[in-house]
Amino acid sequence: MRSKLRSYILLQNLANGLVSPFMSFLAAVTDVPSVGIGIVSSASSFFGGIVQLPLRRARRVESLLKISTLLLSVLWLIMAFMAYGNPLLYVLTYVAIALIGGVNSFAWSVIMERLSRGSRGRVLATYAFYGSIGSLIATLVTGVFIGSNYALMRYIFITSALLILINTINIWTLRSTDPEPQAPILSSPLRVLMSNKRLTKFLLVNTLFAIVWSFAWPLFPLAQVYLLSMNAEQVAIVNVISGASTVLLQREVGRLFDRNRKLVMFLGRFLLIIFPLSYALAPNVYVIYLANVVAGFTNSASNIAYISFVYDNSRDRKTAIGLYNLFYGVGTLIGSLTGSYLVTLVSGHVGLRNSVRYLLLGDAVARAIVSVLYATV
Repeated sequence: MRSKLRSYILLQNLANGLVSPFMSFLAAVTDVPSVGIGIVSSASSFFGGIVQLPLRRARRVESLLKISTLLLSVLWLIMAFMAYGNPLLYVLTYVAIALIGGVNSFAWSVIMERLSRGSRGRVLATYAFYGSIGSLIATLVTGVFIGSNYALMRYIFITSALLILINTINIWTLRSTDPEPQAPILSSPLRVLMSNKRLTKFLLVNTLFAIVWSFAWPLFPLAQVYLLSMNAEQVAIVNVISGASTVLLQREVGRLFDRNRKLVMFLGRFLLIIFPLSYALAPNVYVIYLANVVAGFTNSASNIAYISFVYDNSRDRKTAIGLYNLFYGVGTLIGSLTGSYLVTLVSGHVGLRNSVRYLLLGDAVARAIVSVLYATV
């Protein structure tokens, strides 16, 4: 079973790596309005988060994983043949992908909670390692294949859909992953929040950080296009550097997390100031390449630390996972839409290029301030 799940996360991230790193960038180069870019930038977090809380009563998360994987394959085909090139359909189809992706993510999180009991950092890091390898290879392939010819992206969408369909076949015979099947412990979301002050405090801090973190998400593709004149190959190189660094550091960060959780939670957020600073101040794309070496630590911490806190500080883990993703998703939508609105507003006074720079610098300061709060949870 574990080998099947390792191959699943490898193949799933291979398919996602072909397309996901480019969706906001493609929105910018295909004339999706700023608000649409904000929605695309936060779609997987917000729409993927709001769909998860109602799923906490699901008994057979393996069935959710199978069905959601199949639906994702269908939606990427729709993106290839119908939505790409039409700004409105592009946004709507990606929102649907984000919703189904949320179902898929919830099922995977529950399965990982079961498999990581007793050694959170090591087990989660191992599975994240396999996922990073798949994503790393795929992103490089897309960037080299596409370059500046964005019409070719349709073929990448089709390839991603076919890989996800193969993955559906891979897990279709997957049986229960719960080593101790029992009636689920379920509480109302409000009761969980009222009775677990430590978890509630963490969710509030994490939501606040999600707002300031996602504020820059619609600004990054604008910076890539209008400040640095990047193409898809350069976007791919950025993601490959980030992914390679993650592969190298994932397991070490997992071990460090098992020894000092609070330190990893703080640094995993604080070091994220590097990215808005680099895009705001970089004279060329090579500075962005260098900055993304740090992503190995921040990505590894994001893969391990925060969901582990939820696992270990909740009795009703399904409701807690749903709340975690709901709060985080709402935060990212607020931040992303605020960023896209303000860049439209400020650009009318100082121009698009300067507005992107100023807002990125402000976001770096906000990230630094809010990250300190993780030391208090």
